[in-house]
Amino acid sequence: MIKVVLDTNIFISALFWKGAPHQIFKKVLRGAILNSISPQILEEIKERLLYKFKVPPEKVKEFLEIIVFNSEIVYPKKKLNIIKKDSSDNKILECALEAKASFVISGDKHLLEVKEYKGIKIISPKKFLSQI
Repeated sequence: MIKVVLDTNIFISALFWKGAPHQIFKKVLRGAILNSISPQILEEIKERLLYKFKVPPEKVKEFLEIIVFNSEIVYPKKKLNIIKKDSSDNKILECALEAKASFVISGDKHLLEVKEYKGIKIISPKKFLSQI
């Protein structure tokens, strides 16, 4: 099974729109791909939904529970400093490294610029769907 780490923006896009991120999230829910996630990514999703998108707290809790139920939780041990332009993006790579993921799926330009890190491909949702 393909092991991936979905960036925060993929979860948020999957929740609000019906594009490639939504299709990928449906694959996670069906068990077709395995998503790995860290507490740091869950916290970022929670903060964005609550404060940027003003989603009611009970809906945020529900969405996070769905993510946790359908993902492998990993606890990154190694702090990275690969992405200098937006250091908060390093948590995605830390999770992928700990999980031994094959892909990071992101719409974030800072992550996408890296292209690959220690054998982990960093690609857009559309590119991922075209490759599987």
